[in-house]
Amino acid sequence: MDKNCGDFFLDWTGAFLAGVEAAGGKGWNLGRLERYGFNVPAGGVLTARAYRCFIEANNLLEDIGKIARNVTTGNIGDKRIEQKLFLIREKIKAGRIPSNVRDELEEKLRAAGILGNPVAVRSSATAEDSGKASFAGVHESFLNVRGFDNILSAVKGCYASLWTPRAVAYRRKMDVKDDEVIPAVVIMEMVEAEDAGVGFTCDPARAG
Repeated sequence: MDKNCGDFFLDWTGAFLAGVEAAGGKGWNLGRLERYGFNVPAGGVLTARAYRCFIEANNLLEDIGKIARNVTTGNIGDKRIEQKLFLIREKIKAGRIPSNVRDELEEKLRAAGILGNPVAVRSSATAEDSGKASFAGVHESFLNVRGFDNILSAVKGCYASLWTPRAVAYRRKMDVKDDEVIPAVVIMEMVEAEDAGVGFTCDPARAG
């Protein structure tokens, strides 16, 4: 349950306390890092609840439900299915983020001191970085995003990336239901990196 159900945007402490269901895997883990003293750039998480509000406000529930019912591992490559997925992505990108979500996001980004700075806008879906599936590279990230309108567009880009053929195919392959993958979105200040990389590990006690 989202312990901060009154909030659409959580700082790192709030993201940790709210848990994966609100902040998604990436956002919650960033909250954990900040909690244990790591130097996490300024920012926070637009919660999964904001996505649900967006989908409802733009009357997309029926379209998404049809995809959930009709797209299978067997037909994911069909042109008809790819066209349906393309259309839902376009509807999401053209959608309007509800004013209460938009206003809170703008206010909290300003309070964090990063509204005018270049930021990273990254998908943090509720099933990402979990014990069941990593979703590594499946959903979109947008870097060096400047300006509030561009941040909103990048948020919608993260939402839309849930409905690419590769994202839907990955969910079907990993036997993850569509409604188990609700996108929160990490928004954090960009930093000048001297070195960068990716580490991916598994629990040695569970490794086959």
